[in-house]
Amino acid sequence: VFAQTAAPTPGCTATPAQLEANKKVAMEFFRPGVDRVALADPTYKQHNPAFIKGGREAKLSDYEYFKSRFGGPRAGGPGGGPAGGGGRGAAEGPQPPAGNPLEIVMAECDLVTVIHKNNRQDPTAAPGTFYEVFTFDTFRVRNGKLVEHWDGAVINPPAAAAGRGN
Repeated sequence: VFAQTAAPTPGCTATPAQLEANKKVAMEFFRPGVDRVALADPTYKQHNPAFIKGGREAKLSDYEYFKSRFGGPRAGGPGGGPAGGGGRGAAEGPQPPAGNPLEIVMAECDLVTVIHKNNRQDPTAAPGTFYEVFTFDTFRVRNGKLVEHWDGAVINPPAAAAGRGN
């Protein structure tokens, strides 16, 4: 079974004002402190495989799983914070330059794609050597609500267990 690709709804037309309104809804998702659940329609359909798996395991619909993951104000940028983060307190070593969660925002009919620019440590180079990386989110917007979502997420293998021994 192949996943549905992001394509405008057949027969869809949108005025420049509607395209701008759709872009505003998608961009609002990334604004710190926003109530993201209020942006989603109950018919919300997810195409992120990790979220689909999580919803199935929790026996929740895409919308109910969205609510469970995004209920409450948003704290960080796309993905909940910088890649590879997760420590306590101040991070060690050089910090990457700030990215731009809204580097490119484009709309076609009922689809809005947001391209995010981030900077990551080059794992093959000295600390403080960063490279740009781009990720995306595509949303279908209907009647001012997010109804569908695509991104480049994958299901990662479990992390190797550290130091097992007795």
